[in-house]
Amino acid sequence: MNAPVLLPHTSIRVTANDMFLPVVMTFVEQSSLALGLGKPEALKMTLASEELFLHLCRVVIPNLGMINIRCACKGHVVRSDFSFPETSLNLHAFNITASPQPLETADLDQMRLILASRSVDRLKIRRKKNLLQISLVKEKKYPQALDRQEKPHPFTCRDFTIHCPTAEELKFLALLIRSFYADNEIPRFFQYPGMLVDMIRGGDYHAIIAKGPAGEIGGGIVWHLLSDKTVEAIGPYIFGDSGSNQPVLNIAVSLIEACISEVGRTSAIAMICHPPESGQYDEYFEYLGHINSYPASGVPAQQSSWFRMIHEDLGTVVWATKDIEDFLQQTYRRLFLSRDIRKVADDGETQHAHSVLSTNMDRLRHKVNLDILWPGADIGDNLSRHLQLFQKECIRNVIFEIDSGIAWKSAIIPCLLKNGFQPVQILPYAGDGDIILFQLFQCGP
Repeated sequence: MNAPVLLPHTSIRVTANDMFLPVVMTFVEQSSLALGLGKPEALKMTLASEELFLHLCRVVIPNLGMINIRCACKGHVVRSDFSFPETSLNLHAFNITASPQPLETADLDQMRLILASRSVDRLKIRRKKNLLQISLVKEKKYPQALDRQEKPHPFTCRDFTIHCPTAEELKFLALLIRSFYADNEIPRFFQYPGMLVDMIRGGDYHAIIAKGPAGEIGGGIVWHLLSDKTVEAIGPYIFGDSGSNQPVLNIAVSLIEACISEVGRTSAIAMICHPPESGQYDEYFEYLGHINSYPASGVPAQQSSWFRMIHEDLGTVVWATKDIEDFLQQTYRRLFLSRDIRKVADDGETQHAHSVLSTNMDRLRHKVNLDILWPGADIGDNLSRHLQLFQKECIRNVIFEIDSGIAWKSAIIPCLLKNGFQPVQILPYAGDGDIILFQLFQCGP
């Protein structure tokens, strides 16, 4: 893997006073343009930053502190981070289910947050020591790849070598993957070749390909750091003829071994692999489990995940409720992972009134991934509203990710179980701790 790339970024520090709004707007707009957003996307980022800054100045910390604003380019996205002293605040309007009220009864302060959240692609909220950080994330706009009229010829060459692809080879790799594999087997970024190129150039993602002597591509695999301790690999994708099993297997094994070798040079201690449905590599990985994928019509598919330790596992703490203790113990025994499972429970302590859920929606695949960004006493009602929205939009694949290294996130597990979710997978070290994946099964046929 290449050395870490220093992210291009800009930053300013201003007093929480709306007299500085023109400064903030100019800073965010010009930074967004310089970091690669197109004019329409830069204006949306500026609008979101304007509304968030005004809310912080007038409601959260009026004239009481400083706000640090940092804009950075990370491959295919630009992110604006607002860091400010932690205080009580109502972020309910950041939920995708929040709706504007009639003008005569509207809470203008909450309207600002609704407008901010609708203007960007994703939000992130984190505590960092005594600061809160709200991040606005906007993707660069890329043209979707045109469908190829004819399926390329399968790769039949037995002689191949492993290479890091050029930009044009990455684009052709994306075309081959879309030609040989179904949409529900491949990540969204393969539909946008320019996005894939920027992800690799940004340094977060890496790729290798198998090339024949004439430059033909027989397969490829992509990987990135999912957390400080875990690498996630996507693939290997192979473009051989199903009738020539041995060459196909040789390409897959070579790509996996090369990927493991590269990952072994990093500080990551674990590797998770998501091969296509037909791929099983149990001599290299332990089976983590699978997630059912329901298309709009047709037969459901199973998306499997595999895992291996790259370096010694010294163990970690897992926060969870007693409801899933049996699932955790059985899974950790099967994977030979050392974990200290600590119980978390509601002992009547005071909570924030309103929770915030993050939604990463992929309408093309009828899929959404949920995460909790901010705890609140209304989590049950909030989750129900989200599930009702997904049902209306015919989104059948709903996954909730719980970072078991953060106790307050694990505290909502009983709420998930009551709403039809069940634990299906554990991704070791994929967050602050292990990520526990819950799938909503009542969306099945």
